Amino acid sequence: MRALLSLLLCVPALAAEPCAAAKDAKYACEKKPAECIKAGDALIAIGGCRDAALARYQLACDGKELRGCSKLAFRLVEDTRDKAVVARAITLFTKACDGGDALGCSNLASFYWDGEGVPKDVKKSAQLSQKACDAGDAFACGTLGSLWAQGELGAKDASKAVPLFKRACEGGSASGCNQLGNCAAAGFGLEKSLDDAMTWWTKACKAGNGAGCTNAGRLFRKKGDDRMADKAFARACKLGDDEGCSEKGFAPPED
Repeated sequence: MRALLSLLLCVPALAAEPCAAAKDAKYACEKKPAECIKAGDALIAIGGCRDAALARYQLACDGKELRGCSKLAFRLVEDTRDKAVVARAITLFTKACDGGDALGCSNLASFYWDGEGVPKDVKKSAQLSQKACDAGDAFACGTLGSLWAQGELGAKDASKAVPLFKRACEGGSASGCNQLGNCAAAGFGLEKSLDDAMTWWTKACKAGNGAGCTNAGRLFRKKGDDRMADKAFARACKLGDDEGCSEKGFAPPED
C-alpha cells in the first residue's frame, strides 16, 4: 500500500491516556485548533502518547484546520488495514484534500492507485498527485512520476517521469531519490551510470528508504565490497524492506 497512515474509529478519551505529558498545560489547545496540530506532533515525538496525539489532531480537524484531518488519518492507518478504519481515513483525507491540504491529496491519491477502500482509478490518482505536487508535496511528485514511468497513464514516458522524480528528491522524498537511482541504472531518461545510481540510492538510503538501501547494497556487492553491502542490507532490513532482509539473510521484521 502506497498510503502512509492508519485510522481509529474513535479517539479514546484522554482520561484513559497513560502518557502523563498529555495533561500538561502546554498541550492544551481546545481554543486554538492550529495549536492542536503542534501539540499532536509534540506528543507523537515523545512516544507512548499516540492516543493523546490523535485526540489533538481530531480537535484540529474539528476546528477546520485541515492538516489536522490529514495527520489524524495518516496516523490512523499506519498500523491496520481494517476496512472500517481505511474508510474513515479516506473520508478524512478527502475532507482535507477538498479543502486544499496537499498531504490529504497526496495520501488520497495512493488509495485510488491501489484501489483500497475506493474503486481503482489511476487517472484520479494522477489528478490528486498533480494537485498535491503543485502545492509542494514532494511525495506526490514521486507518485506522479511513478505513474508515468510504469505506463499507468499511457506509454511509459521518461521525459515526464524523471523531472518529477528530481522534484520529489529535491523536495525531501527519499523514494523519489531511489527512483532517480533506478532511472540512472537503467538509462531511463538519464544517461546510464551506475555511479550516479549509487549516489541517488545512497541518498535515498540515508533518508530512510529501504529499497534505496537494498539497491545500494546490491551494487556494493557487485563491486566486491561485501562489508558495505551487508551494512546497506542491514539498514534496509531495519527499515522494513523484505528484499534487503533476504539479501542479508535476516528474517523480515514482524508486522
